[in-house]
Amino acid sequence: MKQKLKVFGVLFFAFAWQFAFAQERKITGTVSDKAGLPLPGVSVLVKGTQTGTQTDFDGKYSTKATSSQILIFSFVGLKTQEVTASSSTVNIKMMDNTTELEGVTVTTAMGVKREKKSLGYSTQQISGKDLDGGAGNANVANLLSGKAAGVEVSRNTNFGGSTNVVIRGNKSLTGSNQALWVVDGVPIDNSNSNTTTQATGRGGYDYGNNVSDINQEDIESINILKGAAATALYGSRAANGVVMVTTKKGKKGDNNVGFTFSSGFTVGTVDKSTFPKYQTKYGSGYGIGSSFLDADSQIPTVDTSNDASYGDAFTGQPVYQWDAFTPYSKNYGQATAWNAAKNGPISFFNTAKTATNSLSLEKSNEKSSISLSYVNTMQSGILPNSELKKNQLSARFSQKITDKLTANAYAAVTLQNTIGRNSTGYNDNILGNFRQWWQTNVDLKEQQNVYNASGGQNVTWNWADPTSPEGIVPAYWDNPYFTRYQNYSSDDRTRLFSYASLDYKITSWLSALGRVSLDTYKELQEERRAVGSIASGFGLSPVDETSGYQRYDNNFQEINYDGMLNFNKKFGEDISLTGILGMNLRRDNRENVLSSTIGGLVTPGKYALSNSRYALPFPIEQKYTKQVNGIYAQASLGYKDTYFLDASVRRDESSTLPKGDNAYVYPAVSGSILFSNLIQQKWLNLGKFRMNYAEVGNDADALQLVNTYTRSSNFNNEPMYTLPNTNNNSNLKPERTKSFEVGLETSMLDRRLGFDVTYYKTNSVDQIVSAAVSSASGFTNAWVNGGNIENKGLEIQITGTPVKTKDFSWDISVNWSNNKSRVISLPGGIGNLQLAGFQGGVTTNATLNEAYGSIKGTDYVYTNGERTIDQKTGKYMITTTSDNTIGNITPDWIGGVRNKLSYKNVSLAFLIDTQKGGDIFSLDMYYGLATGLYKETAEGNIRQTGVLNAGVAPDGTPNKVVSQNPGTYSNNYGYLAEPAKAFVYDASYVKLREVSISYNFPKKMFEGTFVNSATFSLLGSNLWIISKNLPYADPESGLSSGNKSRGYSVGSLPTTRDIGFNLTFKF
Repeated sequence: MKQKLKVFGVLFFAFAWQFAFAQERKITGTVSDKAGLPLPGVSVLVKGTQTGTQTDFDGKYSTKATSSQILIFSFVGLKTQEVTASSSTVNIKMMDNTTELEGVTVTTAMGVKREKKSLGYSTQQISGKDLDGGAGNANVANLLSGKAAGVEVSRNTNFGGSTNVVIRGNKSLTGSNQALWVVDGVPIDNSNSNTTTQATGRGGYDYGNNVSDINQEDIESINILKGAAATALYGSRAANGVVMVTTKKGKKGDNNVGFTFSSGFTVGTVDKSTFPKYQTKYGSGYGIGSSFLDADSQIPTVDTSNDASYGDAFTGQPVYQWDAFTPYSKNYGQATAWNAAKNGPISFFNTAKTATNSLSLEKSNEKSSISLSYVNTMQSGILPNSELKKNQLSARFSQKITDKLTANAYAAVTLQNTIGRNSTGYNDNILGNFRQWWQTNVDLKEQQNVYNASGGQNVTWNWADPTSPEGIVPAYWDNPYFTRYQNYSSDDRTRLFSYASLDYKITSWLSALGRVSLDTYKELQEERRAVGSIASGFGLSPVDETSGYQRYDNNFQEINYDGMLNFNKKFGEDISLTGILGMNLRRDNRENVLSSTIGGLVTPGKYALSNSRYALPFPIEQKYTKQVNGIYAQASLGYKDTYFLDASVRRDESSTLPKGDNAYVYPAVSGSILFSNLIQQKWLNLGKFRMNYAEVGNDADALQLVNTYTRSSNFNNEPMYTLPNTNNNSNLKPERTKSFEVGLETSMLDRRLGFDVTYYKTNSVDQIVSAAVSSASGFTNAWVNGGNIENKGLEIQITGTPVKTKDFSWDISVNWSNNKSRVISLPGGIGNLQLAGFQGGVTTNATLNEAYGSIKGTDYVYTNGERTIDQKTGKYMITTTSDNTIGNITPDWIGGVRNKLSYKNVSLAFLIDTQKGGDIFSLDMYYGLATGLYKETAEGNIRQTGVLNAGVAPDGTPNKVVSQNPGTYSNNYGYLAEPAKAFVYDASYVKLREVSISYNFPKKMFEGTFVNSATFSLLGSNLWIISKNLPYADPESGLSSGNKSRGYSVGSLPTTRDIGFNLTFKF
């Protein structure tokens, strides 16, 4: 029964007390909707009594009443009807109630559906139909951008990369701030296996986060549970909010069979506003006279070892460039004109392509339903040799075993293979090469030609010394095509998510649910470094390697056992009581091994550990099991369908906390009043005031209690073990988040206009933090409890239908939210806790009395608030320390506006997504301006005339000294001339995030065929960055998901504008 009620999105029960009257007789009938389909779960009550029942799966009912008594038929979202029981058979057709918005149901914690009007906390539901704008998208998390108030979605541009979803601000100093993802009431793992080196911009690959395994074709809706009162039943892992995914359910009926086929194709091209605009006046070199090794020669030789473009001006004179020294080039031994290259780095990129095909089959009868779904995705990126293949298969089964017992099962398998993810960070990143260290005279097409002509050899533009045979080796950079086709990564992941449940209806108001779920995956990540590459850090080797192979095996399994009692009872016409009582046992197992060759590869092209030149280093292995046992209870009391009071409590015991002190309890209480029932205004459909207070606990990660030794290299053939750098703590206690929320919901003018306004305040205390300790202890850090982050903010959601006629409608949804965070205290009374350190001398931090995520680095020296100029050089004076706050990663506010216009069979929808404020440090500008790559460095004649920097002399008078370019390494821009503050940019943006145009073919076109309907859609995403401040990059471009990756832009992949189509047939 419960499964059927979920299908229709309601949960109304009536308890029947039978009274015997001499004149009573049996009344039977069928209740259907306006389309004539049977309605289960309709309440049938004899007016003025407690006698009643509800319709069964077939919409049938049976009760007793006299011929003069009145039957009341009520159903959520439909008009309540009163009919006299004058006949022994009473059939009812119920109609929509356009004035009862409060009848809407939403999915809440543990997958329980509740009426939205009864909730004392904020939720926001997004229909699966509103998730259709993701052209070329491979991660469902990206589809939340701009659609929910208080939900900050940080995409990045990495191929198949991860996405950060933070709800109502960062609550943990050093732990995860990601929301918990839940599918049909069951939590799923959303971690990523990216390294700390990758997350802090040193180098590596973004392997994505695991929420990308969710099959987008399966999604019915997504509901955002924002505050602690909404999420407390999920325990410690839901401290950061919950994203509830409800999958599509098969509909029971009389031998229904349905088949759906969908096919789509998308292309993506580089958004040129997110890639450098190079100056074309100067070539190789770091200053005037630095371009040529033999400038006095009649035909000089370009200094190919330079990886900058601020040398001699282009004059068209004949010179020997890099291609004159390789026999694989058509210019071998020949001089070519000293000009800017015809084919710059922008020509390196391909057109991205995504093809998606899906099939689904549904079959049902009165007692059972089964559905199967298959989705195949083939995606190629904008970089050469980048490809992602994904196959997803899901199956769902539901069987009504008896009138009281129903069985449900679901399984989803994802097989994903990815080749050629883009490098991230500073090291070995082609995009860093293009954005920071490049010669504008190098032609990319010629690099491609010589790579192909040489049979895949590392023929670079960056020879160490072209004048000697020994110097025809790479100085700093490999051939970009060699890097993409030889030094590439690959990864495979196989994932299974499944659950099975039994739902037993004990009485008309009480049911029991038993469920077991499994979430497991295996992944293999392989990284390659071909023989002949530039020496660089690789694998487990303590020194740079010119070749090598690394593999990372990662296995994860989580099993959840759930038992739950659900009750829903009415006492007369005025009092209702609903709730759940349950238990959960969660057991996580994770095993991973990191291993690599050392000393390089013996045989080129063979990527295996057995091909290591020297004995293999000891691998880094990790294995742990974590168990959390939880019990919980929740109850909601309603009075006169107007006043609602909720209370819940959960107690968890965690194996990652000290034995004997590993249990923690967190309560929640909320209430709401439907004041629209009290003032009875025709224009007001719904008016609700709500308030709540809740506390949520959070335990430690595994392996933080007791120190364990790590196996390291032998010492004189004897095994050696070392302690970790961070001292574990056997006295850790759980973190706790305390949350208060108050809100107002209204719907008016026949649901044509709605508002939802929320104010919240949270404090996260007793944070589990890795804090710095004295090195005399033998450690650099230690796990401690301490710290308090406060987040408070305002959320506004507005929905409206400004125009609605017979053929045309215009729907609009607006959301806006601001979150103000403040670090109230830090462990040990310190004033600053460094979160991450980046190249360029900048760090992100939690600083006392500042917003979370302050960016620190060198700053200008100020005089009376003005930047101070050194009167000897004309350049800015720079602080000698890097502890100055020069920015913050937290935005001032975020928002989105979605419009949908429909005319007959055609609809147009578009989404504007915006962020105001927040800051980002650009290492690309830090280096790229210094190397003379960007057009700013060659505007006008500034290299000859110098620059009059805006500012004042140390005595406060206006600056009059011109900064000159006297020679090599003397650029007026970049890291050599300016502080880190100069490269911190406002991360604001306004984007046309999604556009979709859909056409539903008239059904009469398919009369007499087996096609029931067909829809054609044009889809677009990221079509236009309307406004941004970060030069030559997307403000959303980042390294990875998680705290450590925010506020830093380095070597990012440019954004693509994606446009495509989708065609769907239903049979």
